Amino acid sequence: MTRYTIGIDYGTDSARAVLVDAGNGRIVAGATCNYSRWAEGRWCDPIRQQFRQHPLDYVECLESVLREVVAACPDPSAICAISVDTTGSTVCFTDAEGVPLSLRPEFAGDPDAMFILWKDHTGTVEAGEFTAAGARYTPNYICQSGNHYSAECTWAKVLHVLRTNAAVRDAAYAFVDECDFVTNLLTGCRSFGDMKWGHCIPAAKQLWNKDWGGYPPEFFFEAIDPLMLPVLRRIPQVNYACSEQAGRLCPEWAAKLGLSTDVVVGVGNCDAHSGAVGAGVRPGVAVLNMGTSACYMAVMPVEEMKGNFIEGLFGQAEGTILEGFMGYETGLSAFGDIFAWFKRLTGKPLDELAAEASAIGLRDDLPLATDFFNGRRAPNPSNIVTASISGLRITTGPAEIYRALVEAAAFGSKACIDQYLDGGIRIDKMIAVGGIAQKSPYVMQTLCDVLGSPIEVSDCKDACAMGAAIHGAVAAGLYGSVLEAEDAMCPGACATYTPDPERHAFYLRRYERYNELAQFVL
Repeated sequence: MTRYTIGIDYGTDSARAVLVDAGNGRIVAGATCNYSRWAEGRWCDPIRQQFRQHPLDYVECLESVLREVVAACPDPSAICAISVDTTGSTVCFTDAEGVPLSLRPEFAGDPDAMFILWKDHTGTVEAGEFTAAGARYTPNYICQSGNHYSAECTWAKVLHVLRTNAAVRDAAYAFVDECDFVTNLLTGCRSFGDMKWGHCIPAAKQLWNKDWGGYPPEFFFEAIDPLMLPVLRRIPQVNYACSEQAGRLCPEWAAKLGLSTDVVVGVGNCDAHSGAVGAGVRPGVAVLNMGTSACYMAVMPVEEMKGNFIEGLFGQAEGTILEGFMGYETGLSAFGDIFAWFKRLTGKPLDELAAEASAIGLRDDLPLATDFFNGRRAPNPSNIVTASISGLRITTGPAEIYRALVEAAAFGSKACIDQYLDGGIRIDKMIAVGGIAQKSPYVMQTLCDVLGSPIEVSDCKDACAMGAAIHGAVAAGLYGSVLEAEDAMCPGACATYTPDPERHAFYLRRYERYNELAQFVL
């Protein structure tokens, strides 16, 4: 009997769902829904790096994509699991039932009561305080973030709002990450005591570590600001692998979708980590997830790496990507966002810019740029550094600048991959996923030439959603492990980029200049 699982991926701009044949990974149907309020730019202030999303965007998209893929299913009664991944850490203050405060009338227009998107950097000052506090203790409770806490992570966002918005602070019972919020919707969970939070976000973004009993001790948080203590005491202290069951589909959502309440709902996950699974991550196989930002994922056996934390590496924790392995995350805070910005600036299509840029010869006098348009995630983290372009002349045209931006993204990527290799993380193969991997040959070839290594492109347009579908299959008991499910369900490669030796040598010289420019602006 054919069994189906549904994976749902919440990205920065939209939610996507895939209906997957759990026996072979074939995508039977897919659906996408854009966030309508987010598309209007509501509650965002890019100058302040404030990016907020309304939970109704998530709820409405959830119903839309689920209805569409269920309607396309040859046998809806054979759907056995639904799992979700979301951008992380995207966090929101809630009441005691886990309902976002922005769904209450008195907070309907308050940005601080909404979900604080992953790329929101309003908590930059607070992130610095966490970094400084970590250095005062042994163990350094920031070690899983490479001893540098980021404004993209949970506690910096939480503390910033607690300090600056008294109304939200007084009304907040606790907070919830987006992946757990959506999962709780599907299971009908309305109690923090009953919630099954995923392991990925607490370990990768919230300083949770089983070796010190969960979250850092209260004195650590109190020394930074005691305002955090009430919510710290109320959030779940235990979390679960995303291959486990969070519960079953609640009667409300089962009725909406025409499904059984026997459908398993898997524990929630972070999108980049889910995308790694959707591409077949394992020791030696790194997954390059390239979307609005870039997240480069790798795993290593615990016995080889445990306790060996790499300075300045964005995320490194046991079990965050694959159970039983150390999970590693690095990348760029802006990737596709860089090219989208330049397209808005020039009004020229990216494929036209790419064609013109690829026709430019290997010239040393070309403009040079850095990639820090949303700060720097790794290997030298900074939420306040800005991008730069040097070597401009009166004759410089859009294609030359676009080429410099693509090179900058590739050079930033090389810095991240080199940090992995220098830290003892084995990379035998790289698999790329995401919209840029599928649609931008010029970007991919440049990245390949800069790295000097082949890059495979996964034959799956929605690798993150596929990863969620794989986790759902394991949660439903169809496979004994995620690796077993990957072997059966992950697609192969649709393309392979091979480096050109001459271009690689040229880019290595350019990379030295990039590093000099990066050190100057950092």
